[in-house]
Amino acid sequence: MAYYNRRLFLQASAAGFLGATGALAGLGRQQAFAADTGGYKALVGVFLKGGADMFDAVLPSDQPSYDSFLGLRPGIVNRYGDGSRARENLLALTSSGPDGFGGRTFGLVPELASFKAMFDSGEGAMVGAVGPLLTPTSKTGMNTGVDALPRKLFSHNDQQSTWMAMETEGVRRGWGGSFMDEMIRDGGIGNADFSLITGGSSDIFLAAERTNQFKAPSNPSSLGIDMSVRSFLTSGSHGQDARDLMDAFLRDTSHGSDNLFARDVVAGQARGIENMRSYREAFAQASGLNTVFPDTKLGKQLLAVANAINLRGVLGMNRQIFYTDTGGFDTHNNQSGSMPGRLSEVADAISAFRDAMIEMGVWNDVTLFTMSDFGRTLTDNGDGTDHGWGSHQFVFGGSVQGQRIYGDMPELDPDSERFTRSRARMIPSISVDQYAATLGGWFGLDRDEIDRVLPNLDRFATRDLGFMSGGSA
Repeated sequence: MAYYNRRLFLQASAAGFLGATGALAGLGRQQAFAADTGGYKALVGVFLKGGADMFDAVLPSDQPSYDSFLGLRPGIVNRYGDGSRARENLLALTSSGPDGFGGRTFGLVPELASFKAMFDSGEGAMVGAVGPLLTPTSKTGMNTGVDALPRKLFSHNDQQSTWMAMETEGVRRGWGGSFMDEMIRDGGIGNADFSLITGGSSDIFLAAERTNQFKAPSNPSSLGIDMSVRSFLTSGSHGQDARDLMDAFLRDTSHGSDNLFARDVVAGQARGIENMRSYREAFAQASGLNTVFPDTKLGKQLLAVANAINLRGVLGMNRQIFYTDTGGFDTHNNQSGSMPGRLSEVADAISAFRDAMIEMGVWNDVTLFTMSDFGRTLTDNGDGTDHGWGSHQFVFGGSVQGQRIYGDMPELDPDSERFTRSRARMIPSISVDQYAATLGGWFGLDRDEIDRVLPNLDRFATRDLGFMSGGSA
């Protein structure tokens, strides 16, 4: 988790873990509307921690490009004894638009069959060569110092923070949280207490000024005061008495501590208890979902997100932003042994999530998108790959302008301007700002609001990448 300062961490940990809301959540609701908050819309981020190697997920499928790829990655490709990276086994991405890749074609690996199905049906798109940028950058500009570079490239923690918050560790707000701040400032989003929800880690992405992220469990019906102590408090004949005492203690904010941090923690816990109780009561009123989610880390988190979306009417929600994450993508070695399982987990969980959204009739109102620390090196190290920079990302939803590859897919030439001099790291041609702005425009933010959240956006020629229908950055 990105560190933003001790007091904020204590507030977010206590409040976020127990589902707290910020004291400022109701401010600004009397102001004139700027953002479009009509209907219901949700953004769902899926962060692939470790630096997902999308060169090992999306491969060139035309013969000349594939041959070049084999020459750059013989160590990895030859270790896939099942033939899953063989050209004839790739799942063709047939684009419906003028992507302009000079006759080059691409295919997904077999583990991403559900991504292929959503791509073909127009519910999925890919955005190529995305990454943190301060300004358009080339190899020459990078090496001569003409192009300003993001700080601490290739560092896991810093680049996770940069993807989520446009700055390295120490930043206080994520762009997901800042999007919601703009919405809350305008008013009309519904209940701010449940506007920012994490199904996994309480990372910087949802850190906001006007409310705190709520940690949603996959099974709200089992909730008590705190899931981590529930088994202790409910054991024995006096479990209910213990739970009632703990509940009364945490709700009491008049302990009179002179320690500012201690008061913050107690206040956060008290707010959290109320929010968790409200959430559990709402869950009891809603009809359950029939969709079965995989019993994996990401599957459980996306089930938690689906349950929260299912409560949107009971909780009175118009806009929500969700965050989930899964790891295992730091594939310095044994990439052929670990990558298929990681990709299958992601594909299966997202496929189930899509089915749940269709079951609820809200697939047109929900957009899921991927993020990752960085991509990997184009060249292998014999058994794996090392930290890179730009990568490819996926976007899914009923409002996605799908069956298209947006952005850029550079030719696999390590000597070109598109790769760094060292280790053939792909230099992004699409900034995270552009990626986020396209999502924010669909979500309902206006141009000024997007510019406040993404101050580097005006350095790039294209504000809206075009992969969402309705709304504009």
